[in-house]
Amino acid sequence: MKNRQRYQHLINSIVAMSAMCIIGMIGFSYFENLNLFDALWLTIITVLTVGYGDTIPVTHNGKVFALVIIPISVGIVSYAIGAVASLVVEGELSTSMRERKMKNKIDQLENHIIVCGLGRVGEQVLEYVRGRQEMQAVFIDQQEEALHKALQADEFFIVGDATEDDILKSAGIERASTLVATLPSDADNVFITLTAKGINPDIYIVSRAQREATATKLKTAGAAKVINPSSIGGKQMVMSILKPLSVRYMDLVLSADHQEYSIEEVLVQSDSPFVGQSLKTLDIRNVYHVTIVAILRNGYLVGTPKSDEKFQPHDKIIVFGAEENLTVFEKAITP
Repeated sequence: MKNRQRYQHLINSIVAMSAMCIIGMIGFSYFENLNLFDALWLTIITVLTVGYGDTIPVTHNGKVFALVIIPISVGIVSYAIGAVASLVVEGELSTSMRERKMKNKIDQLENHIIVCGLGRVGEQVLEYVRGRQEMQAVFIDQQEEALHKALQADEFFIVGDATEDDILKSAGIERASTLVATLPSDADNVFITLTAKGINPDIYIVSRAQREATATKLKTAGAAKVINPSSIGGKQMVMSILKPLSVRYMDLVLSADHQEYSIEEVLVQSDSPFVGQSLKTLDIRNVYHVTIVAILRNGYLVGTPKSDEKFQPHDKIIVFGAEENLTVFEKAITP
């Protein structure tokens, strides 16, 4: 509403100045017997109060008309200058206040995600994060226009170079749980990984790599997972030919547009009621209507666990099911 009022003042001043020019042109043309161009010229120099030169009011009526139009035009010009100044100053203040408010909210974030780069890969991350209300993310990019265009008003961002320590610290790197490096430059992603690990050794880093040779360097730098979009895209195209139904199913599960089914990772804590219980005893599929896809135990993946498989402390369970059923299952397994 305030922005609309500020712009309305500017529009009003433009309309008033235009009306004054038309009235002045007609008045001077009538009283001074001038052609329309000369009458407009005389009106402009009167309205802008720049002083008379080659063209001046000569008749008595023309001078009286000028006496009337000068104070009115001064008021209109002053109003227009004030409207423009208001747009500039209040716009800058509004931006400053919005940035300060966002900074305060970012400073309060914990266990959030930091996404470096908002290109095509970064936008896919944004789409997925946006579909998960429990996820909070801070996006970093040097292109302010791209950030404003892609992000909504309640989403966090920082304009700057993600390879700089201060920018990462502004995004709360010390308190973040995950960093996603999606910059197109492999060198930048390696540098971001090194910097992030130096500030927060416990942070989980997923990085993009254009070349396979860079993947090893990124893992050495501290990246837990390295993704090559070109390689994945090529493999998916081949799989779409060989196993189209399987690819379609996985796309449906992983798509941010289809939230009815999902895959989640659930940690079995040492005091969980599920510890020591087998899948058969718990009857997970019938009771919770979810499927245990695999169990990650001591770095090894137990795929399609048998019914007599017992849960152990610190197991990571990969579960598939409907969103509401997954929520119920997570509450049941958590002490």
